Amino acid sequence: MCRLLCVSVLWFGMSAGAFADTVKSLDFSIHEEYISTRALGMGNAFTAVADDHSAIFYNPALLPLRTDGQLRMMLRAGMDVKSLDLFDEIDAAGKKPEGAERNQAYSDLIVSHYGDHFNYRVPTIGAMWVRPKWGIAFIPADLSLDIGVHRQVGPMLNVNLYIDSTLAFSYGDKLKWLGKKHLLTWGVTTKAIHRVYVGQALSAGALADGSDVMDTSQANEGMGLDIDIGNYWKPPVAKSGFFKFFRYMKPSFSFVARNVLDYGLKRNFHFISEDSGEPPKLGRRFDVGSKFELPRWWVFEPKLAFDMRNMGHENWTYKKGAHMGAEMSWKMYNWWKGHWSVGFNQSYWTAGVGLKLAWFQLDAVSYGEEVGTESAPNENRRYMLELALDF
Repeated sequence: MCRLLCVSVLWFGMSAGAFADTVKSLDFSIHEEYISTRALGMGNAFTAVADDHSAIFYNPALLPLRTDGQLRMMLRAGMDVKSLDLFDEIDAAGKKPEGAERNQAYSDLIVSHYGDHFNYRVPTIGAMWVRPKWGIAFIPADLSLDIGVHRQVGPMLNVNLYIDSTLAFSYGDKLKWLGKKHLLTWGVTTKAIHRVYVGQALSAGALADGSDVMDTSQANEGMGLDIDIGNYWKPPVAKSGFFKFFRYMKPSFSFVARNVLDYGLKRNFHFISEDSGEPPKLGRRFDVGSKFELPRWWVFEPKLAFDMRNMGHENWTYKKGAHMGAEMSWKMYNWWKGHWSVGFNQSYWTAGVGLKLAWFQLDAVSYGEEVGTESAPNENRRYMLELALDF
């Protein structure tokens, strides 16, 4: 993980100031400020499921349903398996003699990876504390690095780097608008996000020029305030008639509007450079979701979920918005429990596992992300591991 972090910092400098006449970086993916490792195992269909600390970011309307508190301190790392090979190749090309030979080595490297995509999400460090009706989260470091190889003016490495620091507070409560038989809740998350962003397209010539490798003068940074608003509804189950079979599924539904204000990250502290500009807006988005709780069997509690997420994002398509999954959680004792999960994230399979022993929590997941366009889809297979202290 230390190696990945150092490489990410290296790329931060390379992308920021390697050459003057840069081409705008391409990015067809949907970047999310926070993602849950457990949720990804279920295909990231989680807006009606989030019964843990992640409700702060997925749906604060689920906080009023809590009956106890939870404090979670986490360290997480994610990547795709091809990424380490890329940096080995970059390192080998950099050892070529300066001049035309090194330039050609970088050019051959980029062309050989045309159409490939590489991702790192390391490290994510943070703590979240949730109680009935409210929660607070502090994520001081969430680094995400995406590298896509596209043909623009010529073959280019498109580098998109996000370093987010987030402080968030959530509150929610129950509503009685629909009567006692309906469970209806609302919630709101207020968040302050500071972001450093670099978006550059690098040519072979830029990679071969090492004089400006650590120049970060072109990075953009900013901080802003925004809010997420969520609702959760669990209707009563009919005791007779056509819909009585729902008593075996207990359906519930959710709606979340994220980044409602969306006025941008305008407060610039100039930590990086006095000339740094404003990073891209967070983007107003809308999520709708559903959950179906199946009958409990022995120590197992199965559930299904279906979401349509990130509607309103500039890169949104039906495929990128579709999420579905299933989870089988189990509990032997209060100190020994876990879950298994499977699903489809943007039509690509996902699988996750979680295990809690006393205060120690381990979560792992494999998932696919759509990084292409509607006419030219492209799966990026990723793996994520999260270690946490969970009280």
